[in-house]
Amino acid sequence: NSMFEPGHGIGNNAEGDASKAALAEKLENKKKELLSVEEKIQLLERKWAEIQDKVLKQPSPAQREKALDKQLHSLIEQLAAKQMQAEALASEIHMKEKELERLNRLWRRVENSKEANAARNRLGRSGSSGRFDLTDNELDGHSKLPYHAGGRSEYRQRLRLLRSSFVLYIFLLHIVVFIKISF
Repeated sequence: NSMFEPGHGIGNNAEGDASKAALAEKLENKKKELLSVEEKIQLLERKWAEIQDKVLKQPSPAQREKALDKQLHSLIEQLAAKQMQAEALASEIHMKEKELERLNRLWRRVENSKEANAARNRLGRSGSSGRFDLTDNELDGHSKLPYHAGGRSEYRQRLRLLRSSFVLYIFLLHIVVFIKISF
């Protein structure tokens, strides 16, 4: 069945041209579909490359765990250092408290000694005429006379002030310790 055989005339030629045109159109449509599919493939390849880049930039779960573990150890070390600082500060506060207690005892001795000396001096002047001599026990009894009440109340007031300032000092040291621990 060749086109050049008898029976194939001009009418058949038109059919052949129409079928060629239909085939050309189908071919053109297939080319367009192919281009469309190629564009989709390229788009998907670009998206895939972006996803791979993101995956490479993000650490794996094992890497994240390792980084978090490092952070945890670092924080534990910092906490241990802060704890050592706090213990050192607490020890220093304890030493300061002991020193303050020692100084308070010394201060009381000095104050008692001053009061006793003042009483002896007053009694010594009056006793120099030979009328009477007082022992230390009697002197202690006389030092509680109303004459000394003003000195005693001043001493007590000073002692209260000293104790209050000591408590405030300890309170401030505790605040400093907590601030240092938190930073």
